[in-house]
Amino acid sequence: MDKSSNDSSNSQSSIGTSSSGSNLYLITTGFVLLLCFSALTYISPEFSIQKETIEKPVLLLVGITIFAGVIYLAYLFKIPKADLRKQQLLWVIGVGIVLRLLMLFSTPMFENDFYRYLWDGAVTGNAVNPYKYSPNEVMKGKDVPQELAELAGKSGDIIENVNHPHLRAIYPPVAQAFFALSYWLDSWSLNTWRIILIIMDMATLSLIFNALGMLKLPSSLLIIYWWNPLLIKEIFNSGHLDVLIYPFVLSALILASKNKFVRSTFSLVIAIGIKLWPVFILPLIIRPVLSKPKQLLSLIVLAVGTLGIIFLPMYMAGLDNSSGLLAYGQSWQNNDSAFKLLTYVSKFFLEVLGFETFHKSYVTRFIVIALTGIWILYITFSKKYKNTDLFTKSLFIVAFAFLLSPTQFPWYYTWLLPLLTIKPRFSLLLLTALLPMYYLRFYLKPRDQFDLFVNVIVWIEFVPVWALLIWEWRKGNILKITSS
Repeated sequence: MDKSSNDSSNSQSSIGTSSSGSNLYLITTGFVLLLCFSALTYISPEFSIQKETIEKPVLLLVGITIFAGVIYLAYLFKIPKADLRKQQLLWVIGVGIVLRLLMLFSTPMFENDFYRYLWDGAVTGNAVNPYKYSPNEVMKGKDVPQELAELAGKSGDIIENVNHPHLRAIYPPVAQAFFALSYWLDSWSLNTWRIILIIMDMATLSLIFNALGMLKLPSSLLIIYWWNPLLIKEIFNSGHLDVLIYPFVLSALILASKNKFVRSTFSLVIAIGIKLWPVFILPLIIRPVLSKPKQLLSLIVLAVGTLGIIFLPMYMAGLDNSSGLLAYGQSWQNNDSAFKLLTYVSKFFLEVLGFETFHKSYVTRFIVIALTGIWILYITFSKKYKNTDLFTKSLFIVAFAFLLSPTQFPWYYTWLLPLLTIKPRFSLLLLTALLPMYYLRFYLKPRDQFDLFVNVIVWIEFVPVWALLIWEWRKGNILKITSS
């Protein structure tokens, strides 16, 4: 990644330009993004679940989202160095809000995870453990509570469209609480769910603004998060839950920067209760108290005890082959790059050593876990530690985990965006314009050309990013976003 992780305090000072044309760039970029997402909203009904995949305008979706990403990235080279003036700030926030509201009128394009959210929310909202019964078991109606059978009937086509219906709930219990909230507010409503996401997104924006002020960085950087086209498509059109995590992660980092480690740890534990990946930055939070045994012990007890309580419903339901969490951890693989290369290496050495090659996926997962653990330790304990480094170090850890993941979905990339707002890095921001190519799989597969996606498109998505990362590492500094 970087030879030095202690440059966050001055790396952004060179970003952008304060030229008299900055207002024109800002206004033009905002209008272009509004046009792009208006177009996406207009074509989105063509992606109705009732339509055959081969009939859907996939190339148009990919083209518009890539174009929006390019326009967004181009503006980052013109982004003003200074704080936004009041009128500029109102424009930035207003455009971001309209982009999100447009998605309330759109049909989800390809993604269907929200069916699982709505079903799980109904189950949890009716005081049934969502980890106990799979949708298939409920639809068969055997050995399930009567209220679940009745709930399936009330759900319409929602339970029938849940992906991987043979698996029990995968999402951790805090996420289930949000699903249940959506159900209680307006059962089976996608837009109610989207509104919850918008509210959490607004909280994220507020915390980013807080962090920028705390680190004495220009408020213009919030555009990196607030106008990101991939975030808007994946969260507010597709309805992915990932934005729920960001307020808790940012709160944890801000609190840790102020030496409020108990509250910071608790906030991060809540984030882990939504998705597991924030556990990667827990060592950063507790490092400052390693020399204080009593405080360290209290944080460990708090983290372990709270996580134990949060994950108790999942444990009580049993962890077997029908557990969504175990199935995901053991077998999910999609749109991967580095993981694919490591799998080839694992297969080669297994053949040389005379082992069955069907173990290659497990071996590769072990290698990735080991490499991620080593990287976390290196980032946590390397260089002189300062609280202001938390955002930089967190970005390096989360980016590493994403880039080595066996599942590099576009919505997983949004994990990086709150941190990239604090620590801009063009190599990683480039994924905004490259990851929309993921949706070409839906164009190629029904035309019996899926090998082209696996063997060509995936590398077009990620090779430029890896090349820029290596270049940045060799330069010993970030690739500055600048027009000068």
